[in-house]
Amino acid sequence: MAAKRTPKRSSAVSKLNVGTIVFIAFTVYILINIFRYFNHAHLSIYEVQMLPLASDTKAEAVIVRNETPIKTGIAGYVNYYMRSGTRVSKGETVYSIDESRQIYNMISGNNESYTLADEDIETIKNCISNFNQHYDKTDFGLVYSLKDELTTTVNSISDQYLMEHLNEILVDQSYAGALTVHKAEAPGLVSYFSDTLDGLDADHVSLATFDKTNYKSVSLFDTSLKEQGSTIYKLLTDETWSLVLNLTPEQYEKLCDQTTITYTIEEDNLQLTSPVIFSHVGDGYFARITLKQYMVRYLNKRFLTINLDIVHEDGLKIPKTSLVEKEFYRIPKEFFTKGGDSNKTGILILKHDEETYKPYYEFLAAEIYYEDETYNYIDTKAVTYGTFIYNEKTQETFQVSLLGKLTGVYCVNKGFAQFRRVELTQVGKEFVIVKAGMSFSIAEHDHIAKDASTIDEAQTIY
Repeated sequence: MAAKRTPKRSSAVSKLNVGTIVFIAFTVYILINIFRYFNHAHLSIYEVQMLPLASDTKAEAVIVRNETPIKTGIAGYVNYYMRSGTRVSKGETVYSIDESRQIYNMISGNNESYTLADEDIETIKNCISNFNQHYDKTDFGLVYSLKDELTTTVNSISDQYLMEHLNEILVDQSYAGALTVHKAEAPGLVSYFSDTLDGLDADHVSLATFDKTNYKSVSLFDTSLKEQGSTIYKLLTDETWSLVLNLTPEQYEKLCDQTTITYTIEEDNLQLTSPVIFSHVGDGYFARITLKQYMVRYLNKRFLTINLDIVHEDGLKIPKTSLVEKEFYRIPKEFFTKGGDSNKTGILILKHDEETYKPYYEFLAAEIYYEDETYNYIDTKAVTYGTFIYNEKTQETFQVSLLGKLTGVYCVNKGFAQFRRVELTQVGKEFVIVKAGMSFSIAEHDHIAKDASTIDEAQTIY
C-alpha cells in the first residue's frame, strides 16, 4: 500500500507573509520618525556677534502753533494780497471783499501783463524742488499738495501785483461797487493752512492726535464766494511753536533722561539741538520740543518726520529667543573657600557622623554663575535647600535658602548646554544687545542656543 503523502506548505507563501510584515513594520517606523521630526523643536545654533542693534530712529511729530483765525464780517468774493508766510505789520492790507464780484471780473479782464520778480521765480522753484525730494509714488496725495501749493503761490503773486495797481484799475474802469479792504490788526505771519487740528494744545496731545483716519487739511486761499463768518486767513503773532513727538517705548527708554535732544527734520534735512520734555500719557510716550525759529518753513504742514540722534551702544547682538531666566541660590561670599587638595572654589557642607553624630565639614566644589557685592550665585542643583554651610575663618554657619533670578543664555561651546548670565543694554523686536567683556558671561564668537526653549541645561549637543 502506498504511503500517505503529506502536502507541503508553499515556501513562496511563507516568504511573502514575512516580507510583507517586515515591509509594513519598516514603513510604520519611518512614518513615526517623520512625524516626530516635524513635531519636535529643533535646536539651532547662533554665533554671538559684536554688532550695534539697528534701532528705529524715526518718529512722527505734530506741530502746535498759536494761530488766530481771521474771519470775515460780510459775505463776498476774496482777493488776497499777501503770500503765505509773509510777515505783515499792523495796518497793512491783507485782503479785500468784493460783495458783487464786479471787481474780480474787472481785474480778470485787465490785459496788462507783469513780470515775475526773481523772488517769485525762486519761490516756485522751491515748491517743485521740495516735491521732487520727497516724492513717493505710493502717496498720490503729495501731487495734490503740490497743486495746492503752486496755486496758492501763483495766485498770491498775481493778487499782490493787482493790489499794487488796484487804484489805477478802479479809476480807469469807473468802479462804483462795494469793495471792503481789510488790514492786519496786529503784526505777525500770514497763513492760509487750516486743518481738523486747528487750535491744538500741546498739553492735550495724545495717541488719538496721530490717528489720521478722519484728518483733513484745506487751503484758505480761495477766491470763491465766502459766507459771513468764514475764516479768511490765520495770523500768527507768536513765533514760538512746538513739536510733539510720538515715541516708541524703546525710544522713550533710551532718551527720557536727557534734557536736550539732537534731531533732523526729514522734510528739509534741518538738524537741530533743542531742550526737550518727556511725558508718558496713557499708552503713549511723547517728547515736546519748543522752538522760536523756523516756523515759517512749515506753515503748510501739521505733521513732520523726525530722525532722532540716538547713540548706538556696541555690544553682543543675540536673538531675543535665546534668553532664559533661571533661579540660583545666593551664598554670602565669605562662605566660599578653596578645596584642600585642589584649586577649585566651593563651600563647606555641614554633615554629621552616622554613628557618633559628631559634626564635620565636607568640601563641595560649586560653579559660580554670577557675583554681586554681597553674594555668589550657584546652581540650585548643586546643594539641597536648607543645607547648612560653614565659614572656617569666622566659625559661622549659613543655611542655604536665599534665591535670586538671573537672565542668561545657553552656551554650547563645549558640546553641552551651559547657562551664562547676560546683561541687556538695548532691546529690539527680534534681537537684543548685551554687555561685552563681563565675567561669567558670553563673548564674541561663542555659540549659543538660538531658541532657549529647544534645549535643557547640561543637554549634550550632537
